[in-house]
Parts: sequence; C-alpha cells; structure tokens
Amino acid sequence: MLKDKNKMQKIMLGLCLHFMLISSVFAQTQVPQFKDYPVQSVYTGKTAKLDLSDEDVRAFRTRLGDALKESPNFAGEYVVTMWGCGASCRMYSFMSKRTGKLLHAGFGGEGNQEDVIASKANSRLLVTQEENRNEKWELESLTVRFYVLEKGKFKLLKTVKSAAPKEES
Repeated sequence: MLKDKNKMQKIMLGLCLHFMLISSVFAQTQVPQFKDYPVQSVYTGKTAKLDLSDEDVRAFRTRLGDALKESPNFAGEYVVTMWGCGASCRMYSFMSKRTGKLLHAGFGGEGNQEDVIASKANSRLLVTQEENRNEKWELESLTVRFYVLEKGKFKLLKTVKSAAPKEES
C-alpha cells in the first residue's frame, strides 16, 4: 500500500510539473495580436503636405515625401518608411498621411538595430526584430519586440528572445 501511495505521489508530482512547464511555455509563446489593438478607422482622406517646419523632415524630405505617396500601413494613418544609413544599417520612420508630420519615435540607425518586421493599417501594434551577433558577426539569437502606439509614443508590450535558426548544410 505504501509503495502504491509513493508511486501515486510521484505520478501526481510529475503531472503537476508537466502542466507547470506547459503553462510556462504557453505564456512565453503568447504574443500580442494585431486584432487586440485596433484603430477606429484607416485614414482615406486627402494626403496632407509634408510638414517642413520639422528639421528632421527637412533633412530627409525626399524619402519622407515619397512615403506620403503610399497608403497607410500602420495605426490607421501612418506610412512606415525605411532607408539605408550605411552597411547593415537601416532607419525606420513613420509619416502621418493625415497631418504630414513625422512621428518622432523611429527605429533603426547606428545605435538601434531593430528592424520593423510587421505592421497593419488597422492596428496600433508594431513588431520589430533585432539580430544579435557575436564578435565574428555570426547570428547568435533573435529578439522580437511588440509595441503599441499610445498617444504618439511606442510602449513596449513584450520581448521574445530565441536562438538563431540553424543553417541547413
């Protein structure tokens, strides 16, 4: 009888640990969804003129002006635009079709290697990815971040780190 009780306790402990592990993995893989951060509407009105009162806009007027010719692809009114800034360097900016103003909260550049990898016109959720490399410039891991646009600022919702995908031989 004592052996059966010990065996049952071990099975129950094993099941509890198994469910705790599954819960932990599930929590790690649960990521924000675009549908959970909707916008009221996607702007379809007349495109505003580029706001040249902003020094940053004047510095990149051609690229930002070209962005305004595109349809919104983020948060209802913004166009995500990217340009190179050197070897392995990319800059991301957000231009409002409604106001012609630059959202002063970009990604990329020399000090921030986050690439914008996903956005939707009908959502305030933005997904970025950063490649983490070693001193030999080999990819070691990836960091994916989920942000929501709130009152003109990006709020970090979740960070998910993972090992680099294995290259096939």
